[in-house]
Amino acid sequence: MLDAIAGFFNTALGFIYLNFSGQNYAVAIIILTILVKLVTFPLNNKQIQSAKRMQAVQPEIKRLQEKYKNDKEKQNQAVMELLKENKVNPMAGCLPLLIQFPILIGIFRLLSNPAKFGILDIPNFSSYIFPSFTVWGDLLSPDPYFIFPILSGVTTFLHQRLTMTDPNQKIMLYMMPALITYLSFKFPMGLVLYWVMNNLFSLGQHYVVVRKENGEEELKPKPVKGKEKPRRKEKRG
Repeated sequence: MLDAIAGFFNTALGFIYLNFSGQNYAVAIIILTILVKLVTFPLNNKQIQSAKRMQAVQPEIKRLQEKYKNDKEKQNQAVMELLKENKVNPMAGCLPLLIQFPILIGIFRLLSNPAKFGILDIPNFSSYIFPSFTVWGDLLSPDPYFIFPILSGVTTFLHQRLTMTDPNQKIMLYMMPALITYLSFKFPMGLVLYWVMNNLFSLGQHYVVVRKENGEEELKPKPVKGKEKPRRKEKRG
């Protein structure tokens, strides 16, 4: 299964490399990233919109959690009804990740075992972006100067900060970028290049979508219908 995914991306990258990149593997990976972002554009839009709605209803969620703090069943039911009323899908953020995961696995498999898929020679990466560097490393090896691993951590942090909806998960804002940075020290530079470009395009899409929605009516959370009983007015003596 993994070899089949890697073989598919080998064919896709080979086609892009020969026809659209000027026979430049770095450019081919960037073009592949753009194509993936175009395919997942609608899903990513829904993810961004859902994240923004989730942020808008956070005060109401906290109020419900406080109100039903002694009854977890009612608390969960009230929160789910609130999310449904405001058209918030908690699982919306998982769909783009489910699509990205096999892509990452496929590219990692491809670049980690290039001889198996017929990639025997990828020129020095310095000739693509940094011609003045004589020793930079190739797309099949980890970045010897740690520049791209650092970029992967920074762009992951920025993306996490924009898309985070639950303040209680703030620790993930730092743990995920740290983990990605650590792994990027060991991963082939081509895979890290894909991850960095994917984050940059995601940041751009988030900026465009949020800016467009900010020009429209401000999102206000809708309370759960029929759940609040009117308070009786106290009689004054």
